[in-house]
Amino acid sequence: FQSLSAEEQRQLVQAAGHRHVTAGTMVFREGDPADRILVIHRGKVKLNHYSAEGKEYVLDIIGPGDIYGEQRLFSGQRQQVNAIALEAASFCEIHKRDIEALIMKDPTVGIRMLEELGAKYSRVSRLHEILSLNEAKGRLAGFLLHLSGEAGGKVIRIDRETISASINLRAETISRKLKELEREGMVALEGHRVIRLLDADGLRAVFEASA
Repeated sequence: FQSLSAEEQRQLVQAAGHRHVTAGTMVFREGDPADRILVIHRGKVKLNHYSAEGKEYVLDIIGPGDIYGEQRLFSGQRQQVNAIALEAASFCEIHKRDIEALIMKDPTVGIRMLEELGAKYSRVSRLHEILSLNEAKGRLAGFLLHLSGEAGGKVIRIDRETISASINLRAETISRKLKELEREGMVALEGHRVIRLLDADGLRAVFEASA
């Protein structure tokens, strides 16, 4: 809630519930009431959905500083995804009633929250652009750039299976294309979960050539 004043943020934090969870914890399930917002302080949380056949689709991975849930908070809808901690995580849960109370005191709070929501939809649009690519290497390059922007750095911590489910490519394809990018000097692979970006411009060129 960067658009809120320090005092408004303080009021929400005071009203919030604080949770600390271990890796694998189900934060909420598809179908649960969408009546609260998550603000991630530490760790990463995976947002996923399973098809009728049981295939997993990872829709997003949120981490420190990210907010989730505001888009459905006042819609009366239920959660349309599962949220699962990928690692030990801590976060605040801010209930709908507390945000309503703040908006009643100052209606401009609602306007500022809508502005932040617009910025978030721009991020979702970038993900859709990445997923629209047919070429596997370009899709992977775009996704790595997206993750590096979200993480605020050049070290990405994510396993091959999560990348696979996020961009709808086989894990074997992910491993093969990552090794190809490593041979070309664009990334360095450190074990199964760490990818270090060495040449962001090169990755961007691969992505744009596939667009």
